[in-house]
Amino acid sequence: MIGGGGEAVVFGNSDEQQVIKLLGGDGKAGFGWMMDRDPEGMWVIRPGGLEEALLRFQLMEGNFPTGLELDGVGDDADFLLLRQPFLVGGNPTEAELNAWMRGRGWEPANLPTRLEMLAELSWRRGEVVATDVRPENAILAESDGEIYPFDIIVTRGG
Repeated sequence: MIGGGGEAVVFGNSDEQQVIKLLGGDGKAGFGWMMDRDPEGMWVIRPGGLEEALLRFQLMEGNFPTGLELDGVGDDADFLLLRQPFLVGGNPTEAELNAWMRGRGWEPANLPTRLEMLAELSWRRGEVVATDVRPENAILAESDGEIYPFDIIVTRGG
């Protein structure tokens, strides 16, 4: 086991050079944190369901390609298993991550919210909004010098 947070328990598979993420609906984040709007139009974070998580991870991979793959869904839709390549490296600096985001067409987002994370760590590109964009959620790979974000929360909506 590599670790675990609010969304997933993370395991390493050294034979296949992969990271395996196990998400379950019983955790505090459900199947992962989702961005949404409250009745007043303010951006919030809430636990997500299985179908929402599948869409979120598809959107994540479409905007931040890392090789994330769906490996399985529990028989009773009670867990979700994801895989992605294990990357050797360290976290980028905040300046490196911000420059990387800007270089890919992302701009800091000024979202109406009461949550500090959403106010300070959100970016927008077109209709896609990403939050929790911070160095701890990215790897600067030794192999190619590229930055690979992971565990960023993405959604569509403006």
